[in-house]
Amino acid sequence: MNRLLLMALVAVALAPGLGCLAYNDPCQPLVPDPNAVLGYLGEDVYLDKPYARHDNNALGQLAADAYQHAEDDSSAPAALGIVNGGSIRAEGLCITRTMLPKGPLTDGVLHEVFLFENQVVTVDLTEKELVDMFEHSVESLSPSGQPISSPPGSFLHVSESISMRVDCEYPRGQRVKALKVGSTVVPLPPRTDPTIRYRVGMISYLINGGDNYGPIFGNAGKDAARNPVQSRKLGGVDSNIVGEYMRTAYSSEAHPLREAQRIQLDNCALPPRPTR
Repeated sequence: MNRLLLMALVAVALAPGLGCLAYNDPCQPLVPDPNAVLGYLGEDVYLDKPYARHDNNALGQLAADAYQHAEDDSSAPAALGIVNGGSIRAEGLCITRTMLPKGPLTDGVLHEVFLFENQVVTVDLTEKELVDMFEHSVESLSPSGQPISSPPGSFLHVSESISMRVDCEYPRGQRVKALKVGSTVVPLPPRTDPTIRYRVGMISYLINGGDNYGPIFGNAGKDAARNPVQSRKLGGVDSNIVGEYMRTAYSSEAHPLREAQRIQLDNCALPPRPTR
């Protein structure tokens, strides 16, 4: 069943007074072995919108890393990976999880968190598009002292190759204050030379204009000169690629997945970190 249709059925199933469609199709596992352990979380990971769309998040970073490395064996691997916070879902199939506890992460849970089965693509972006993309990512962040209210899914989590500093005291379009891709310092404001490009791994939803990225990316996803390539791994499906990366990188309890401060958020409101 198409997962968008599945989500619609789940919404109906969870409507007041109807309850969950237990043992019906929407509640069935999304993978053959949902209890298979992919790897380990080194800390609790929170899935509510303030944590998925307004701050660094370990699962978002996992996905961004997976998309960066999805084409490592090709002639045009990505220099960085991104994923929108809206891809991280607290509402699974008949189960809402506000938090994933420290410890083993199963295949079934991961596929419910990354629910939509987007394709993973790599594509060349100009330097200006790259900076505009990150400015759009942080334009809706609340400054310190203001509530975090319904943050949009456009906030981007970044791969390990990215280091970025953001200051929410500045107006929209001027918040990115430092950006590095690997060892390359990206100038701010960016150069407008269209030959300066960065290869980015992301989901098709974004390159096709989702979360209002259309004005920034334009037709880059269909422009042969940008060399758009759909990942050949595991059918190119995002959740499969993220799961395989988890299995490869964090399969040991001695080396679990932990959140890193890849985006430094100055003067920005931050969600509270609950303690167990």
